[in-house]
Amino acid sequence: MDDQESEIHRLVENAEKEQDGGSALRRDALTKLIEIAHSSDSELKCYAANHIRYFFNNFPDLEEDAINAVYDLCEDQDSRVRIEGYRAISSVSSVEHKWVKRNSDVLVQLLQSDEPEEVAVVKTALCDHLDMDPGVTLGVLCDQIIPPEYTIDEEEQQIRDRLRSLVIAFLKVDAVEAIIRKYTKTPGTDTENVLVSQLLTAIRRLETRDVEVIIKDLLLMMPCYIPGSPRGMDLLHVLIDKARSSLNVKSNDLGSIKTIDFYISLAHFVAIQKRVASPVVLLRFYCTYLMGKPVLQRFSPEEQLILAGRLVEALEACEEESRLRPQICSHEQFSFLRRQVVDGAPNLLEALHDTKLESSAMWDTLRSLLLACKHRKEREDWVVPFNLATSISRFQAQAQQLGPGNNSDEIRVLIRSLTETSMSQASSSTTVDGDGLYERPAHLPARPQMGRPLLKRPDMSRPSHTSTSGTVSNSRPAIQIRDSGSLALPKRSLSSGETVPQIKRAKTELTEERQLTPSLLSRMTMPIPGDAEKAWRKRGGAGKKRADDSSEPDKHPMSGYSIKGAAAHAERGEESRDPTPRTSSLLDRLNKSEGVDGGNRKRHRGKA
Repeated sequence: MDDQESEIHRLVENAEKEQDGGSALRRDALTKLIEIAHSSDSELKCYAANHIRYFFNNFPDLEEDAINAVYDLCEDQDSRVRIEGYRAISSVSSVEHKWVKRNSDVLVQLLQSDEPEEVAVVKTALCDHLDMDPGVTLGVLCDQIIPPEYTIDEEEQQIRDRLRSLVIAFLKVDAVEAIIRKYTKTPGTDTENVLVSQLLTAIRRLETRDVEVIIKDLLLMMPCYIPGSPRGMDLLHVLIDKARSSLNVKSNDLGSIKTIDFYISLAHFVAIQKRVASPVVLLRFYCTYLMGKPVLQRFSPEEQLILAGRLVEALEACEEESRLRPQICSHEQFSFLRRQVVDGAPNLLEALHDTKLESSAMWDTLRSLLLACKHRKEREDWVVPFNLATSISRFQAQAQQLGPGNNSDEIRVLIRSLTETSMSQASSSTTVDGDGLYERPAHLPARPQMGRPLLKRPDMSRPSHTSTSGTVSNSRPAIQIRDSGSLALPKRSLSSGETVPQIKRAKTELTEERQLTPSLLSRMTMPIPGDAEKAWRKRGGAGKKRADDSSEPDKHPMSGYSIKGAAAHAERGEESRDPTPRTSSLLDRLNKSEGVDGGNRKRHRGKA
């Protein structure tokens, strides 16, 4: 030891003996220690690190210089000096607790040291700070876990990610025992509130990495997470929100599906395996967001099987809660949830069948779904719908081949009891009725009432009008009957090679009377003498009327005389006595009309 070092030692020893804390001697000693902390002598630096704490809190104006000197010692090139600096941080915090937060932050940064021996000293210093002020120190540690809300560059992001992993590891391995037994032993303390709220915030902002450790190795280890606790419900809601937000991302890429499954599995772990939250909330989420066919198809067959298994486990947990703790899940609430599961069972059964994975997990899931259907059928007077019975029956062949174990006998009995009634009703309800139509199954809604009877196509192979010789006559257009009492002539007659154009229905409102009227084509194929006669009387050609006038001079035409007909009648001197025409068949009148037309044509030519 040289003279300078001996002089410093004597100064410090005398100052320590000084009773007056604010004396000049003690001030000189602190000033000298701050000075040698920046010297090149490692021995003096270590001496300064070990003695600054004795004078630190007596001179507020020198506190900042003293603490900075300690921080400089922690960054010294000599490992021995750095270690003494880490210990000096704890010494300063123990003397003045107002430095706990700042010193804890420095120690957290020092966890990144590459020297295992130094890291061990830093962890010990952090544990000391937890003892001094657990709430403040845990807050500092959690601040390093929560990702920042602002954007940072890639290099800083890598540093923060590494530091976050180091802090989580420290809490999990080195501090968890003290956290459980000392700092959060009493529920509702400020330390517990700080730790829980900060970690939940971290879960909301973090990606999947590190979240599982935070939940399983930190939060759920705390005494406040007990069955039915509010803390457990808060955690479950955070996980469900994360899963829901991932589901809303319309993407089928592997990363998105893995993220959804990750949060669903954690929520299932919290509510079903650990029972620290109500399974009712989880089952309601399953029924609302995961039972739809489009959502299930986003997952692989193996993942669909796992999802179906989780859902039936949640249903069984709710049933148990309804028996043991009805305040958590009432009987009415459980019945409603079971109804939702059974309503979505066809999609789950289809997923199970399509997986082609005949494992014990698959058969257990199938058995649970069948039991849910059976219980609803027995307790709610419910009939198995045809589509559900069809989905269940698809497993019948596989169940017959199922060997001992896997509840094979029970599964076969359940399949038979759930499908026999529905399938027999379906087969009886789909018999052919008297009109040759298949009746709909009873569980389906009634068919809509048809606006008019079915149209029958006319037989176009035979002509609609024939002459007396049986040949087709195109001299007169066919009569189209649009409505009862409404007649219209076609625009043109059909040649032998033309096809009948498709008849379009008029877009008019149909009255009840109109609905009972036969269709156009059906009326065309059913010759009615009375209607044909009326049609001839109303829409007969002018030539026919003239022919009738000449062949029956004692009768007036129904539609009045033409100019030439009136003149001819006047010449004959005949007066009308009976305006009603004599009834005769359409064929007779057509034959007469054709014969008279011939005469008229000749007579007209003769007059011309």
